[in-house]
Parts: sequence; structure tokens; C-alpha cells
Amino acid sequence: MKQLVLLFGFLTLSVSIYAQNPIDTFWHLKPFSNKGNSGIGFAEAENMMKGKVPQKVIVAIADAGVDINHPDLKDMLWTNINEKAGNNIDDDGNGYIDDIYGWNFIGETIYDNLEITRQYVILNKKYELKPETTIADKDEFARYLKIKEIYLAKNLESKLFFDFFLEAKTGLESLENSYGTDITKEEILNHKSQNRSEEIARDILAGVTKTGKAFNYLPFRKELIAAYEQYDRAYNYNYNADFDPRAKMVGDNYEDTNERYYGNNSVFYGEHSSHGTHVAGIVAANSTNNIGAKGICQSCRIMSIRNVPEGDERDKDVANSIRYAVDNGAKIVNMSFGKSYAHNATVVYEAIKYAESKNVLLVHAAGNDGKDNDLSDNFPNDNHDAFNNWLEVGASSWKKGTHKLADFSNYGASQVDVFAPGVAIYSTTPDGGYEAFDGTSMASPVAAGVAAYVWSYYPSLSAAQLKQVLMKSALPIKGRVKKPGSKRKTRACKLSKTGGEINLPAALKMAESITK
Repeated sequence: MKQLVLLFGFLTLSVSIYAQNPIDTFWHLKPFSNKGNSGIGFAEAENMMKGKVPQKVIVAIADAGVDINHPDLKDMLWTNINEKAGNNIDDDGNGYIDDIYGWNFIGETIYDNLEITRQYVILNKKYELKPETTIADKDEFARYLKIKEIYLAKNLESKLFFDFFLEAKTGLESLENSYGTDITKEEILNHKSQNRSEEIARDILAGVTKTGKAFNYLPFRKELIAAYEQYDRAYNYNYNADFDPRAKMVGDNYEDTNERYYGNNSVFYGEHSSHGTHVAGIVAANSTNNIGAKGICQSCRIMSIRNVPEGDERDKDVANSIRYAVDNGAKIVNMSFGKSYAHNATVVYEAIKYAESKNVLLVHAAGNDGKDNDLSDNFPNDNHDAFNNWLEVGASSWKKGTHKLADFSNYGASQVDVFAPGVAIYSTTPDGGYEAFDGTSMASPVAAGVAAYVWSYYPSLSAAQLKQVLMKSALPIKGRVKKPGSKRKTRACKLSKTGGEINLPAALKMAESITK
């Protein structure tokens, strides 16, 4: 029965291979429309700004790293002109040696835990086997019991899926030894399995052939391998309480939140920087070279700050990333990451306050769990409107009508500010690649790109004013929409502060009216 449940789950997943795609690769740049393919209105904005000269705006991408050699990004990078590359000297005296393109606060870390695992480890050491009658801090103990229950369930789930996909992957490799990678529907249905792994792979493939779509093995194989890699990370690293790479890979004193100068200057880590490279391209990929992607803000320069591993970011690194960006000239920091638990939210709030004092806008992805951020934690956040320089962004799709919002997007009438395109967003990936990704991780840099574009033409705006321009100029999403993660329908105004989608021409017009 367990195997059948797992099999059914993956068959559901595999259907996404054949999902409908938008008509236009760059739909997110198209004009706003309630009829579908509704973007930010890039061409109209370009026409509006003809003859005007924009100022350079540095946008920090706090993420998994950026491919600084990508042909669509290499000419769009911020470079620290006060630092001499490769001399192992802190030429500009900012505390970071050879920080030419930014900084890496997670050192050699590739994989890390999720925050719930770290919190479980900390609290379990404190409360394991202790009678409840001896506990002084009842609230913390209740938190421990809740975290323990969730963590143990996730740990078990990750093991079950890892074991399943490992067998499925092994079975696929066995089938390929017999039929190659051009395996046909007939070969699958007629195959006589020799072992359990082959039987699992054969059953999954047989199910895919029944979807009514033309069978294509290679896209399916790619998705199954991706699923295996996902649960390999989950079981062996993310939910592994015995795994802690920090001391070896970073070497800092993690509990010392005053420590600022650690890590290294390597801001690109190959395929593990795919997410950050994609985000950077959305903001500022070179759109004048007639290749690949099209960034929103051509007057932007990208600063790469690596603070997100294959796991959850750590609060100390987030805080130091914000401070580094601010101190080195970034006007906008894009943060396409988040988690459900915090280790030290205070240190992050202090960094946000510092950015606010320096007139720096922070743009953050709302999350991809289809949940209400008003009712559940999503860190980092603006501490319930404590700061005027924080923009929280949910994801909209290219579809029309009730499917306007991305089904995965988090929302919140008080915690999410605005929606931006976040489905099938085409952008840069490592080693000169390009791909379309989904996520509020993509919606956030769309908003950051719009913000940077506006600021480059209206630099007298404050960060607080720019945030209000982006929100007040957002175009209302009309009619009823499907609430993300649910079949229920409601008004978009009940799912974010504005109930609108970010729009570049409207933002420019409002900025013009404010700065006259």
C-alpha cells in the first residue's frame, strides 16, 4: 500500500511534464491585461523613457550565487573598483578580501539543514527525556513538542521518498541498459521485470503512458531524477539531525551574531548557483545582445551575495548580507528565500532597520506553500509593518480569470504587499544556459527589477516612497480568483494589501507626479 501511495504521488507529479505553457517566452514583460499573458508593460515603459538618461542602480542578489561568467550577465555586474583582484589584500578596508563581485557568507557550504532540523537539535538536547513537571519554561517546551512532532514526521517522510526514488532511479538505469534512452511505450508495456527496482520503474512508466499524451521518455527521466535529487537532499542533509556543515565549511562562531567578516569571495558555485543566476537574469540580463534572456533594468548592476545553501539560509548570514549590500552601495536587495522558523529574528530585524536608515529597499519573496502568511510564520519578514523599506511579493501567472494567481503562491491581506509574474519566467542559468522557472522567487526579482528601473529615472525618491509607488500603482486584479492552494475563489484584494499586480508604466507615471 505504501508503494502504491508513493507511486500515485509521482504519477501526479509526472503529468506536469505535459503542462500548458504561455504563448510568449517573455510574457512577464508584456502589457497588463485581464485576458491573459499579463506582464509588467516593459515596451510601454521604454517608450515613455525615450530621451531620458537613467542613473546606475546597484541591485544585490542575496541568494545561492550568480554565474559571473554568463554571457548575459558578465557585462551587467557590479564590480568593486577599490579592490584589486587576486592580491589577497583588503584594498578598500571594508573587511572583505578580494570582494570584486560581492561576498559569500556560507563559505564552502553546498548542503545544509532546514531550520526546523536545527531548532529540533537545539531543543532536543535541552528537553529530551526531561519530565514535564520539571520544565520551567512551559511555552518553549510546548514549542519543542510541536517542532519535534513535525520534524520526526518530515524526517520519516523524506526517508520513505528517498528509498522509493532511489529504487525507481535504479530501475530506470536497468531499463536503459536494455532499451537505451529512446525507450518506447511498447517496450515498457511488454517488459518483464527481473527485480523490484525494475518493476517500480516499469509501473511508473506504464502509468505515464496512460495519461493520453504522446509518451516522451527523456523529459520524464529528467523529472524523476530531479525528484530523486530532491529527496536525497531532504533525507541526507535537510532533515538529517546528525549533519552540520557549519564549522567545517564556514569556520565562524555561528552563535556570535556580531561576527561580520567570515566566508570567502567565491560568489559562483556552478549548478548550485542556478537559483541565484536565474534571479539575477530576471532583474538585469543583457537585453541588447540579442541572445537569451531579457532583464528588466538595463541600468542596473548586479552585486552577488551568496547566503543560501541547498537548505535553509541562516539568520546571521541574512543579516550580514543586508549589511554588506548596504555598505557597498546597493540600493535594492532582492531576497528570494524564506523559511517557517527563525533562529534569531532579532539580528535580521536590526539589519533591516539599518537598511531603512540608509534608504535601501528590500524586496522579498512571499513563499511557495500556498498558505496565508497572516496566519503562519514566514521568515524573514517586516515584523508586522515595523519597517517602511520592505516589499513582500506574491506570484501571479500568465493565465487569465480565476487562475490569475499562481496556485503555489503564499498570500496575506496584511503580510503580502503586491503580486508580480512568477510562473514560467525565462531567465539565465549557469554555464550559459536558459530555462523557465516558477516561484515567488521569480516574482520577487520581477518586482525588484521594476523598482530599480523606476529608481534609475527618479533617483530622488526615498526607499519608502518607492515602495508606496510600487504598491499604489499596482493594477487591480479584477473579478474573483482562485485562492492559492485551494479550490475556493475570492477577491485578490483579500489576498494582499493592494490586490494588484505590479506595473512598470503606472509606477513611472506615479513617480513622475511625486517628483515634479
